[in-house]
Amino acid sequence: MGYTRRDLAFVMKALQDRGIDAVIIGDTSVMLALGESVFNGDLDLFVLSHSPLADKSFFEELARELNWGLSSTEIGTPSLIVPLESETLVVELYENYMDIDIPAEILEDAIDYRVDGVRVRSIRPEYYLVLKARQGVDLDKLEEYIRVLKRTGLNTKLVEYATSLYPEDEKEVIIERLRSCKLEI
Repeated sequence: MGYTRRDLAFVMKALQDRGIDAVIIGDTSVMLALGESVFNGDLDLFVLSHSPLADKSFFEELARELNWGLSSTEIGTPSLIVPLESETLVVELYENYMDIDIPAEILEDAIDYRVDGVRVRSIRPEYYLVLKARQGVDLDKLEEYIRVLKRTGLNTKLVEYATSLYPEDEKEVIIERLRSCKLEI
């Protein structure tokens, strides 16, 4: 089971109502672009308005106010545990820290979706591919997303652009990983 578009709208509206400006950066970005109605896994957000590291007390208070749980990501930023009708959704909050390095250009070029009447911003699926290749994990998932996106309209120019935003040594690794997942750029 996953979380629905309604669940996504509920979470994003709750965060927006409390002044949190965030962009979806994880798998949900690809699933949104593909028009999926159910999303798998957690919800990864890059927070623009509050620092998940410097403003931890803000997120602690937010979790208390909403009666949500609070945990932390692998890199020590907060994650919110949101109770849904049939399960819970983990909402991981990120900013550029440690191995998370998302260029501002990628975030600024976010796509606006309307999900159950709520504005939801997400990175482009092509940018997700670059971020996932840079990370170097779940390459089988990356290959599957590339396969599906090729059928629905993958813009390799956007992939090349996002790759160009990283230093040369990282760029080479990203390109190599994308090619190993059957994306010719």
